[in-house]
Amino acid sequence: MGLSEFDPAARERVWNSGRKVGAKRALKPRQIWAIRFFLDQHGRTRDRALFDSPSTANCAVVIW
Repeated sequence: MGLSEFDPAARERVWNSGRKVGAKRALKPRQIWAIRFFLDQHGRTRDRALFDSPSTANCAVVIW
């Protein structure tokens, strides 16, 4: 049972085609500093607080 030529799913690429999946490398200290600097410069205090909280990875965070 194949796909029809009229089936839109047969022509579309998968959204994560070619991307790395799974665990990623940890951020380097310089990258962490750059993220914090960016968030501070743009006044994004909520994002900075979420980035700094160590429990962010352990719980589901609601993005407003």
